[in-house]
Amino acid sequence: NILPIKGGEECEIDVSNEHLEPILELLGVTKENLNAALCYFKIEARGQSYTRAVQKDKAEKGLEALIKATYSAMFDYIVQTINSSIKVEKKATTASADGDGGGGSATKKRRSKNADSGNAVIGVLDIFGFESFKTNSFEQLCINYCNEALQQQFNLFVLKNEQEEYEQEGIKWSFISFPDNQDALDLIWKKGYGMLNILDDQCRTPGTTDRSFANNLYKNLSNKPRFEANHRQVGACQFGVHHYAGVVEYDTEGFVEKNKDELPREATDLLLASSNSFVRELASIIESPPKKTEEKAARSSVSKRRSGMGTPGKKKNITVGGHFASQLQSLREKIDLTSPHYVRCLKPNDQLV
Repeated sequence: NILPIKGGEECEIDVSNEHLEPILELLGVTKENLNAALCYFKIEARGQSYTRAVQKDKAEKGLEALIKATYSAMFDYIVQTINSSIKVEKKATTASADGDGGGGSATKKRRSKNADSGNAVIGVLDIFGFESFKTNSFEQLCINYCNEALQQQFNLFVLKNEQEEYEQEGIKWSFISFPDNQDALDLIWKKGYGMLNILDDQCRTPGTTDRSFANNLYKNLSNKPRFEANHRQVGACQFGVHHYAGVVEYDTEGFVEKNKDELPREATDLLLASSNSFVRELASIIESPPKKTEEKAARSSVSKRRSGMGTPGKKKNITVGGHFASQLQSLREKIDLTSPHYVRCLKPNDQLV
């Protein structure tokens, strides 16, 4: 349960909250340290360290970011533990699992990169389903972006490749046409004008609001066929995307904050200092950025230093959208190395009759 935080300019955690003691016990921290991590921050200036209080709304956002980061680290820990426990090192069949939320599933099998090892790998991917609710936000855009990518992969593998094979073998058949959704993928994530790239640029600019982000979308994407923004939508800071599965309307409220989702350094230090070894392990997972993103950032940093730009040792914050796109790219690369076998999932009986 989220701890209420009292105060305005200078705030503190509510020590009368009945959930406080159980939370402290689970996290392995003291209430003084928890209060210091959420309600204060440190700044370094001219070799001196200063402690400053944060406002109530900032403290609440820091708390929400800590909860999300801890939950995400627990999920990563579970997946890593499962894969490690069923992994066989030499010349044996192994299985691994990736989980992404329901909607369908695909099984895939591939040889390991080291052909001499003789290890075959079977993975199970639980595919997202397209989402379209009464109000759609940043989360739905990310999920539907993943669906667009996996739909394209399915089309290329099952439809295009199979039909090319029929042609090569001289099999008589009727050509099956299917729409190409590359322009939808570019609309969401393409260097220069993709929605998530525009959002990242906005998050790096001081004073950015959801309205300024929406205005940038209207300015840069109004000529894109997959993008829609009529007078009603512009007035409400909304926009529509013509996805493979249909049109989804998104509300930009909260996009900027959700994409930043900045976890205070003090909150990570709090978990690293926990008396609970499991919590400390979760903190180490939180501290470790995605490997590919880290390598890309390192290459960029080296390039800038060689050209005389940038500050050595300064770490670039990874946005939620950037992290998600990096994970999706890694997933697609894994699938490309496999021979996928798709499993059709039946829609459940909602009426239970």
